[in-house]
Amino acid sequence: MRRWFLLVLAAAQLVFATPAAATADPDGFADPAFAALWARADRAVAAGTARRSWTYGTAPGEVRYEHVLGASGDTRLVQYFDKARMEVNDPNADRRSPWFVTSGRLVVELITGNIQTGLARFEQRAPAAVPVAGDPVDNPQAPTYAQLAPYVSFDGSGRAPRRIGARVSALLGPQGLSERPDLAMPATTIARYEPVTGHNVPRAFRDFMAAAPVDALFAFGYPISEPYWAIVRVGGTEMPVLFQAFERRLLTYNPANSPRWQVEMGNVGQHYFSWRYGRALRYAAPPFSGVRVRETSVTIPTYGYEQALVPTAPGDPIHPYPRLDPARVGPPQPRAYRAVIVENRFLELTFVPELGGRLYRAVDKATGWNMFYQNPVVKPAPFGQRGWWLGAGGLEWAAPTEEHGYLEASPWSLALDRQRDAVTVRLAATERQTGLDMVADVILRADEGRFRATLTASNPTSTARPLQMWLNAALAPGSANRVGPALRFVTPVERMIVHATEDGGLPPPRAEVNWPSYGGRDLSRPAAWNGYVGLFAAHPVPFLGVYDPQADAGAVVVHGAGTRGAKIFAFSRNFDRSVFTDDGSDYAEVWSGAQPTFWDYPQLAPNETRVIATDWGPLQGLGDLARANAGGALGIQRRADGALTVVVVAARPLPALPVRVLLDGREVFRSAPIGLRPDLPLAIELPPHGASGTLRVESGEFALETRVDP
Repeated sequence: MRRWFLLVLAAAQLVFATPAAATADPDGFADPAFAALWARADRAVAAGTARRSWTYGTAPGEVRYEHVLGASGDTRLVQYFDKARMEVNDPNADRRSPWFVTSGRLVVELITGNIQTGLARFEQRAPAAVPVAGDPVDNPQAPTYAQLAPYVSFDGSGRAPRRIGARVSALLGPQGLSERPDLAMPATTIARYEPVTGHNVPRAFRDFMAAAPVDALFAFGYPISEPYWAIVRVGGTEMPVLFQAFERRLLTYNPANSPRWQVEMGNVGQHYFSWRYGRALRYAAPPFSGVRVRETSVTIPTYGYEQALVPTAPGDPIHPYPRLDPARVGPPQPRAYRAVIVENRFLELTFVPELGGRLYRAVDKATGWNMFYQNPVVKPAPFGQRGWWLGAGGLEWAAPTEEHGYLEASPWSLALDRQRDAVTVRLAATERQTGLDMVADVILRADEGRFRATLTASNPTSTARPLQMWLNAALAPGSANRVGPALRFVTPVERMIVHATEDGGLPPPRAEVNWPSYGGRDLSRPAAWNGYVGLFAAHPVPFLGVYDPQADAGAVVVHGAGTRGAKIFAFSRNFDRSVFTDDGSDYAEVWSGAQPTFWDYPQLAPNETRVIATDWGPLQGLGDLARANAGGALGIQRRADGALTVVVVAARPLPALPVRVLLDGREVFRSAPIGLRPDLPLAIELPPHGASGTLRVESGEFALETRVDP
């Protein structure tokens, strides 16, 4: 978290909570056999009763059907863990067999760069430049998997001499091998010689393998290197660690650890996934029952804007709201704001009622990322109908005018309504120019990866009032709190309407443009713009989203009752971001409205109400967003061989049922029964044929469909 943002837990008051089971096993396993194997290997470690370290890790990670030519259906189910990968090559095989679940030779592939993609087919990549132990970055003395290549052997060649009784003193570093006699301690005494591969195993590793709760050959494979010391950086501190490579695992011995944790399996699953797929491995969220609420405070540096407010008189279009004299704005000072936090298993929502009742943060617990942009300062910017606006980030409620309305800087009341397995946060304010009552309800249900947000306007006056009402989200997918160069808007229309722009290549306001391609540019990507751009969807859309394929993260809003308008906005590369923030960060906006555009002002009659309903959620692991609905989201990626990888994520956990993929009505993939979840997207690598047409993914009542171009 950045230095300039301080989150202060000030005498946190527990409002209500539903406790989770204290020692519950993790869930999210892709197959019951995976869960059973984890329980046999690691349940005692999780409970603290084992005198050894993890075999697989604390929680299951990402799930994929990887394309493997010659496997059942040319795919196999795999699930990644910290320490390894579990595989089912044939779902119709005997589940009682100890080899129904297998474990890949990940260490061999990391060292050689040779990925097995078929029973007799391989794909050559550059070996993994990933440290074998310690910190994954800024670890210069630790050898990488790629650097191990001269020191390993797989087929019986390059055999080491038998050294039973000797102690390991060899140090492997960036310059090669050297001797460190001071490291030759009793635990490193060679206690076993493996005749198959011709390598020596020290006592510490032999004893650990002998005590393993799973078969050693199944879990580890054969040793493929000698044991070596290395100087590795752990938590920023350099220390000597002994390591040895096996076909499926890498073992480490750190004498500085407590006895239970001196021998550990290396994070081979993490390392392999990041090397093969280009990003960090993500995990199932820990079990969590119900919905919890707590009250705290959040401290944000805030510019002294109140002292610069100038009262308005009747006749001013914004009366009774004040204008702002920028010359009188004071420097930023830390300010504590009341914050109410609501969380379930998958999401943590933070509301700041003093700042326009905004939903300030929505953290995806699977990644720890806030789906919203979060301004490090509260700073008045020269936007909006008042002539100034507090762009603090998050989700704001815009009314009764176009742009940002008048209410984002005013305090809203906050009340909580607890239902069974859900909580509603109700935010309310009276708009002073029209007298309209505005109510925003945010509903978070247990075990859902999305939240519902509705905005209601009521007219208690005796006069009809013109009304604009929008939900406006400032979004910055990923961890950087800014719009990445690969970010794109996903709007399911063929034409958009220009609202405002400084891009000279676009027509004037109210003109329509083709979407997403216009004038040889992909307008869905702000990186292609030559100035800020705001565009309205030419007709109502079922959803609106942003996705950054580089960060592999995004956000989506699914439109419900009363939602007729959709708008996107972002800045250009050369926009001066200092007008609204102090660190150069920025955001992309998505708007959901009760009316089609900012030029529409439908009247709200006396005693009438108007409601817009939306469902919002963070996205991750999709590769790119193609389609979304109330049930979940669909991502489509095209691999180097032209084949498709289809990724699906559900808005809530679904029962284990077969997942089917159809192209133009023809089934091209069917899984064994598998559950879909919000925190673990399911990736399916389709075979390289039939890679275009109408693609549909379905599992029970879950269904998403999109068009895939050649």
